[in-house]
Amino acid sequence: MSSKDHPDWWRPMGGQNSQDSTLERRSLIWNDDNIEDGTVPANIYQAETGKGKFFTRGCRGNLQSLQIYCIGDGADTITLRYSPHPCIGPFHEEVLTPAAAWAWQNINLLPMWNYDSLFIWVSACEANVDWAYDTELPYDGHEMAGGGSEWWPLNIRPFIRAVMTGETPGDVPVSGIVNVIRLPNATLEAAMDTVLAVPNAAWRDICYTDGAGELVQVEAEFDSAVVPAAGVEYRIRITADVFGGLVINNRQLTQSVIATSGRCALGEFIQTATTTYMWVRLPIQYRRRLEVSAYQTTGAAVDVTAIITANELG
Repeated sequence: MSSKDHPDWWRPMGGQNSQDSTLERRSLIWNDDNIEDGTVPANIYQAETGKGKFFTRGCRGNLQSLQIYCIGDGADTITLRYSPHPCIGPFHEEVLTPAAAWAWQNINLLPMWNYDSLFIWVSACEANVDWAYDTELPYDGHEMAGGGSEWWPLNIRPFIRAVMTGETPGDVPVSGIVNVIRLPNATLEAAMDTVLAVPNAAWRDICYTDGAGELVQVEAEFDSAVVPAAGVEYRIRITADVFGGLVINNRQLTQSVIATSGRCALGEFIQTATTTYMWVRLPIQYRRRLEVSAYQTTGAAVDVTAIITANELG
């Protein structure tokens, strides 16, 4: 079954059989009431977050821009994140400062989007930004639950659009069907932060990265050089998708209770005259968030810096 608005997709991934598969498509991907700039919408969210819109097919190509129908004050911002589907972490994040008039306000992009589907959501929205939706069919709204591990269907149409060029007429999706293909990714310093005063004998969160990918390395720097002994430990905890953490301590890395340096297959531990360093290298995979926490038992509070390096999907 097909219509002029939603053509039949053949078998179902081979492409629209009435279109030349060697030519690109260029399109505005949208599902709203075709509201025009300057019109005050009937339904408005004020500084609302955690709601998104899902385009399920035909999105592989060059993602030129994202658009959202909104109004601001020229100073406050709204943040859009996007990924192939709900329940996976953001592949990218873009910040827009809306002008003080209702309009389709544009975030210019130019990446190649290698996925057949596209999910866009509002992850942050400051007080003076409003954005529009309606409650007409067909619904495509989703609402965040569980910190992003779940998205519940929402009977709305968020006024969010995507502008595409270089679209294919249909492909085998990159993810979810053919898992032997290594997904597009980039190795990067995904997060870095310094936390003051990690208490003695207590865990404290240091840094995190939102996204989906595989850990390459965590480096932790403790501003202390108290030598390990029976009662002194340095630890880092790596948590993937909030489901549980893997704890690594100096004794594993040095194979000793008291050594001030050493290494094993997991990484290295080194102490200088003023600082303690730990490197951990593990291929931990995550779908939404990777977090690093620190713990130490030197007897006093210690400043800690952590750096996450990861292969993240994009």
